[in-house]
Amino acid sequence: MKLIINRLLICTFIITLVGCGDFDDLNVNPNEPTDVPAGSLVTQGLYRLPDLYWSRDMNFEYGMLFVQHLAQDEYTEEQRYNFTPADFDNGWNTTFASILSELDQAKTLVEADENVPSEAIRANQIAVIDIMMAFGFQMATDIWGDMPYSQALNPDEFPKPAYDSQSAIYESLISNVTAAVNSINTGAAGFSSDVDIIYGGDMDGWQKFGNALLLRMGMRIADANSSLASSTVSAALNGNIISSVADEASLVYLNVAALSNPFWFDASPNGGSRDDFRITDELLSTLQAMGDPRETLYADSTASGTYVGMPYGLGDNDAFALKATTSRFGAMVRQQNAPAYLLRFSEVKFLEAEAIERGFVTGVALTEFNAGITAAMNEWGITDATTINDYIAANPYDAANWEQSIGLQMWLALYTNGLEAWATWRRLDQPVLSVPAAAVEPSIPVRGLYPTDEAATNQENLLAVPFDDALDTNLWWDVN
Repeated sequence: MKLIINRLLICTFIITLVGCGDFDDLNVNPNEPTDVPAGSLVTQGLYRLPDLYWSRDMNFEYGMLFVQHLAQDEYTEEQRYNFTPADFDNGWNTTFASILSELDQAKTLVEADENVPSEAIRANQIAVIDIMMAFGFQMATDIWGDMPYSQALNPDEFPKPAYDSQSAIYESLISNVTAAVNSINTGAAGFSSDVDIIYGGDMDGWQKFGNALLLRMGMRIADANSSLASSTVSAALNGNIISSVADEASLVYLNVAALSNPFWFDASPNGGSRDDFRITDELLSTLQAMGDPRETLYADSTASGTYVGMPYGLGDNDAFALKATTSRFGAMVRQQNAPAYLLRFSEVKFLEAEAIERGFVTGVALTEFNAGITAAMNEWGITDATTINDYIAANPYDAANWEQSIGLQMWLALYTNGLEAWATWRRLDQPVLSVPAAAVEPSIPVRGLYPTDEAATNQENLLAVPFDDALDTNLWWDVN
């Protein structure tokens, strides 16, 4: 659901983001009293978490580069996998010390607020916070694996938090989101529309998003804990779940510089000062070979009027030499107010097709797969039935190789959603991607490095992690 943010909220955001200078000015200790209203903390969290998920660091330089949707046209360290722990500092610190801590504080305030009109409203507000916190924790564990979780947000009691295993984290997240979804009363209010900038106070939307998040979580662990995956997926698909493009969870950016889509601000010459990315030859040639009508939406034409991808993984000089003759993001992607999508309808349908193939639920995988393609086209404004049906006919589902069919279409559909594309690619291993010749690592990264601050302040617990802190160490759920 794309929420149009009202004038009051725009002013609030501008004051918070521009006037205060930094959201971290409002960081709070969850164990100490504060005068910051719960609603302000919730709004910050509902803005900052999707914005981090969609950011240059997390979305472009981790996700979209690792799955070869993007290539760098200069300063090519990330696409050659030349990472140090410091490269992951911002994502880690912003996630834990800032966003999740503020949401946790907001939950404490809501639980204690004597002015909440009813217990149903209180339960709905807590459910919103729990769902978003689970989204943030899943985002983090899918990058790093084992990490502080049960002790992560209580620095007074646990200044050096222990690391929880990823399996335990997933079990807890699934339990928490299930409880949140079940606690929602869709007939009661949640947060007001000026606080809830994702669904505008619509608790039906939050319940649908919560179930879709459970579907994503369940399918993520399908190869590592099939029993929990099956029960989680079945409950989600039999519940109130995202069932149209209009139900999608998204943050709508504004035509204001400080509140702009990162693709406009960080990756196009019409926004900020950076123009560092091009569409890869891998993605563009795949779209062209499949006759995919999204080609002209995903990519911008070059000065010659053609669509040309950048070879992935080049060094600085070789990449820069091709910068002027290769395609940027499409104009639709680079709109200043284009949304950040947390979870889309096409993902729900593709995951449902996979769940059927795995025997988690009954149904016809082909039907859901084709519905996923249709939804993916609709999400980019392609609604002509003939165009979509011709594409489906030309690129038929292969039930004998469902991982390949579903994996490829999800790789295409998750363009711009780099972290989810990376997680899906690691899980399904489709499409097959090659390590560039200029890479400094022998394989495509499958996790992030723990940040420098952890080595400095929490070394004992960091060293207790039972695996190598390396880019090529598979996560618990990535068993293939």
